[in-house]
Amino acid sequence: MKTFASLLLFVLVLGSCSVLKGYSTEGFTIEGNMVHYQGKPMAELSSIEFALDNNKFVREMTFILVNGDNNDKIHNLIAFIHSKHPDYEIEVEIPYKHINNVEKFDNDNE
Repeated sequence: MKTFASLLLFVLVLGSCSVLKGYSTEGFTIEGNMVHYQGKPMAELSSIEFALDNNKFVREMTFILVNGDNNDKIHNLIAFIHSKHPDYEIEVEIPYKHINNVEKFDNDNE
């Protein structure tokens, strides 16, 4: 029974690691505190946070999108940053002016 529980835990951990495997990290580079996609600035590192969350110390990098041309690549951006900094939680903030192809907050659809 203990072996089965260990195997189940291993499969769950392995499955959770595959969340980002479906996203390509090609075309991304880092220069200083800026992440570029296909040579154009996409996101800037705005802060690094250290916190105590559920009795565990966590580290988080927060990036701010600097242009909205590639909003469809946000998951790829997160996968790329995570591949470079796997011990950090990654957060990407999208300023309202860069939200496109998404329902806007002030859109009335009643």
